[in-house]
Amino acid sequence: MQITEPFGAIDLVDEETGPVLRLRGEVDSAVVALWDASDQRHGGAVAVEASAATFLDCRGLRLVLRETEAARRAGRIPELRRPSNPVRRLVDIAGATPLFATIA
Repeated sequence: MQITEPFGAIDLVDEETGPVLRLRGEVDSAVVALWDASDQRHGGAVAVEASAATFLDCRGLRLVLRETEAARRAGRIPELRRPSNPVRRLVDIAGATPLFATIA
């Protein structure tokens, strides 16, 4: 299932290493609200694919942190894969960079 908004999308895909949260377009409060209201399983992401995200607001970052929290509690450092410049900038400004293994 994919949650979409006219300008952004979030979905969770299963990969060999575990669930990966994919962000595309403008991941803002409206997109996060759709994700939260969906019946999509939440939590447990071991990685975030953010190369196609053109915008990420604070609520979007909070979602990313929440969706990867279980991996951190299990002693695993979630991957932040190919973050776009806007995503990288917000993660850096928020001081969340140490919470991820960033893959360029």
